[in-house]
Order: sequence, then structure tokens, then C-alpha cells
Amino acid sequence: MTASRRHLILVASVAVLGTACSPSAPPPPSADLPDGRVHVTGEGRPGDDWEDEGLLGENLPVRSDLAAMWQSVLWADGYLRRSDVDCHYAGRTVEATRVWQSNRGLAADGIVGPKTFGRAGRQLLARDGAIHYEGAEHTVRFRRDQDGRYSVLDGGTHKPLRRDRPTLSSCEEAAGS
Repeated sequence: MTASRRHLILVASVAVLGTACSPSAPPPPSADLPDGRVHVTGEGRPGDDWEDEGLLGENLPVRSDLAAMWQSVLWADGYLRRSDVDCHYAGRTVEATRVWQSNRGLAADGIVGPKTFGRAGRQLLARDGAIHYEGAEHTVRFRRDQDGRYSVLDGGTHKPLRRDRPTLSSCEEAAGS
């Protein structure tokens, strides 16, 4: 991979997942989530990291960093525009999810659960000290911290991805527009 392609991937990842936020301390488990976990997490090989993130579109908040992560997957595979990444699991994102699911032989119900997250997880690769989602059109770069939390570069700082609410700057920008 050329240096200019790596730069483009990094810039695209920052543009998709946010541009300016300050870091925060990890919060306690949330009683609002089915398993109490607040962050997207993983361990071991990346391919099975996302199978236990819950049901986006059913039992998780409609607005969250997890929604932005899923929208980034859809963007990387060419199903959404970069401007559609707004941390809100509704409308265009649900429709794009149904098409993504159908194209992969999954039930096209628009709910992102273990099978859909699991299928996306097949495209996660550990490389260069990071976890990369290798989409059909773009690559999204994540960092998996020592405690297993997934984070993304947001305004020059790695920010953990929350399942319960939006915290990324792209979420804040979308809420204000």
C-alpha cells in the first residue's frame, strides 16, 4: 500500500467517524444495555469481535457511536455516502443495511445483530497495530485498546466507541444540523 493510500484511508476514517472531541474516562456499566457493556469491545482474533454487540435497530439506542461504526461499514462497502454517517440508525441507514444483508445472503430485516455484525467481522483484519475493516471501496481503521475497547481517531485523540449514546464529533455535528 502506498503512503498516499494510507494517508487517504486515515483521512477518510477521521472524516467518517469525527473530527473534534475530548477524551473521557470509561463510564460504569449501563443498566440500559442488555449486557451492561457500554463500549464496543473485542478480544482474540478480530473476526469475531462484533458478534456480541447487541441488536442495532431493536434493543440499542438509535443514536450512538455504534450506529456510526455500522454506518462506516456501510460507507466502506459503498452502501452509504460519507455524509450519511450521522450516528443515527434510521431511514437511509436501515435501507442500506437491508441491501447489504441481502447481498450477503442474510435475512434482510434491517436489524444489525450477531449474524450481520458477524458477517461484517469477517472483513476485520489486524494490521499495523490496528484493526481494519476492509470494505469493497474504503478501509476504516480502528484501534482495539488493551482492555478490548474499540476506539477511533476523533479530533487527534482516540475515542472509545460507545454503544449507549453518541459521543463522536460527527454525531454532535449531525445533531446540530
